[in-house]
Amino acid sequence: MASTVPNFKNQLANRFIEDLENDRLILPSLPDVAMRVARVLNNGISDADAIAEVIQTDPAITAKLIKAANSAMYGRCMPVKVCSAAVVRLGSALTHKLVLSLSMRELFTTESPLLQQRMQTLWKHSTEIAALCYVLARRDQRFDPEQAMLVGLLHDIGVVAVLNYIDKFPVEVNRAEVIDDAIRTLRARTSSMILEKWRFPSEFTVAAFEAEDWMRNTGGLPDYCDLVIMAQLHSTAGSGQQQTLPMINQTSAYSRLSLGELMPDFSLKFRDEEREKIGQAESLLNM
Repeated sequence: MASTVPNFKNQLANRFIEDLENDRLILPSLPDVAMRVARVLNNGISDADAIAEVIQTDPAITAKLIKAANSAMYGRCMPVKVCSAAVVRLGSALTHKLVLSLSMRELFTTESPLLQQRMQTLWKHSTEIAALCYVLARRDQRFDPEQAMLVGLLHDIGVVAVLNYIDKFPVEVNRAEVIDDAIRTLRARTSSMILEKWRFPSEFTVAAFEAEDWMRNTGGLPDYCDLVIMAQLHSTAGSGQQQTLPMINQTSAYSRLSLGELMPDFSLKFRDEEREKIGQAESLLNM
């Protein structure tokens, strides 16, 4: 059986790319409520009641948005109780980003019991990177924190499509070695293609495509991809995985960003200072 693993690897990657190039691959769709909110805003509608009416077609997202508006990240003294009040508190732009973020959880699912643990691990990684990007953006102050959170959350969205595709193959393919190889080979291209399909801005597609180009050096000003690279390297600090990756201070991303000093394990010093904010952002995404 072991000798057949390389054949499965090649077959899986080749068929996936062929289906991708010939538009035969079923890629994840942007959650319906997120599309409808975007459509309302693109039509120039900024009225809180009108935006809330669209959001309220999805009771689960409505409840999450109200909870977010009352959370430690955005809450005030007086709690809001209805969706329109949450939209007023957050503003239309922030509401849109939060609806996008809060609705993404539904995509990280699979019908395969064998792959469900993989999908859960992917979601955990994505929310951790999103929370770190949020805090990094607040620290550097040249970025929109909620935009950074969403970029981090979606940087590996292509893995959702890869895992669901694997489920179509024989059970022999559901081996850790085969799955890991498929993700490494297909992650970047698929993630960026999905985000292009969803018509996300270029900072999303660039971050998805280049987020694991650790020594990436574009020169000039930092971008959201730099935040994702920093978040991923920071998340591995002190772990066995760090041994195969560059140190944070060896990267161009670190030199362009204003993130402060490093700890002895070469993680960012802000880790302890911002632990509460990181936890709040992760809790928001896991509501």
